[in-house]
Amino acid sequence: MRIALYGNYLYDLAVALRANTDNDVHLFLDSRQIPACLSEETPLQDEAFIHSEPWVTYREIIRPRRAKLTKEFSAFDVILTTDLGPIFAASSGTRYVFIPGGSDLTQWPFPIRSRSTRPHGLRRDVLEMIIAARLRPAIRSSVSIWPSGPWSPNRLAAGRLGLTLDMFLLQMVDADLFSPSTGALRQTNGSESLTIFHPTRIAFESDSRMVEAGGYMGNDILFRGFAKALQRGINARLVLIDRKNSSDTEVAKKLIEDLGVSNHVEWLRAKNSEGFTWREMVDHYRACDIVVSEFSGWTGLISVEAASCGKPVITWVEEDAMERLHPEGHPFVQAKDDEEVCTAISMLTDPEIRKSIGESSRTWVLAKHERGQVARRCESMLTRLGFT
Repeated sequence: MRIALYGNYLYDLAVALRANTDNDVHLFLDSRQIPACLSEETPLQDEAFIHSEPWVTYREIIRPRRAKLTKEFSAFDVILTTDLGPIFAASSGTRYVFIPGGSDLTQWPFPIRSRSTRPHGLRRDVLEMIIAARLRPAIRSSVSIWPSGPWSPNRLAAGRLGLTLDMFLLQMVDADLFSPSTGALRQTNGSESLTIFHPTRIAFESDSRMVEAGGYMGNDILFRGFAKALQRGINARLVLIDRKNSSDTEVAKKLIEDLGVSNHVEWLRAKNSEGFTWREMVDHYRACDIVVSEFSGWTGLISVEAASCGKPVITWVEEDAMERLHPEGHPFVQAKDDEEVCTAISMLTDPEIRKSIGESSRTWVLAKHERGQVARRCESMLTRLGFT
């Protein structure tokens, strides 16, 4: 089967699908949008696999039928696409599946509703309206929509488009890369700090539109819970990432100062202004004791990466959605408010508990989120839709 994939979010899926030699897989990436995390990945140099050009420009969005990407798509049996890819897939004559990565389902189709969540101005607003006018019918015309789960923002957005969600493709991770360190578990005692790593984008201002679009991370819950843990005598330090796309970084720094915990907080900054590579991130995961992910209600990729590295993860996910995806359970330590965060940190001061949860987290990822497993599920889902 000749499979085209479009978008950075589908990189791991493309690599894993390609491992099956019955598939002829090609990944299309917009050369201006390739993230720093992929910059060291060897497959990017394979021109027979990766097709990297400035595929999506204003002109192509306005006239997708004439776009080069549309012509490329027409040569495939099926297209798996994220981001703005559906606009071009819809004009190609090839059947396609939409695999949303986030804002491509919850924000871009709704430019007026999401205006407060993005930069705006006349030129930007006009462009967003054009994108929405192209993207909405393209999403509706897809053979199927496979979000990572039945999270509230996804269900809400799909409902506004007149669609229902009944097929899901879990987020995937390269479990060989994101793996536990080979050394012994780091032990902590009363004289050593527990290292808590929170690499999530900082966005916690209570904009209702941001919450319903899934862009709210709830980082202040962690900051307040961490401060309570320190007040109760827990020796810990919090490691955060200072990144350019975190809208509330300065607000966070002020809150941390007001909480009186600045001396226990370390901000990391990548050498590359665009962010850390995956290999750099693995080192940070391995160097910590606990990872705290977002409190948005859905499973973020950080949660999966950290669990794959054998780390216990504190987060909050919608239990009804997780029950639907994983009726046998999941390894995440649930915390919905600062008191529960403090309690979770206190529990995880015990190295044996950390080890137990970390090991079960790694086992769970290998069974559910390892990219080869997800690729095989993807092939099965395509078969159910009539692709062979």
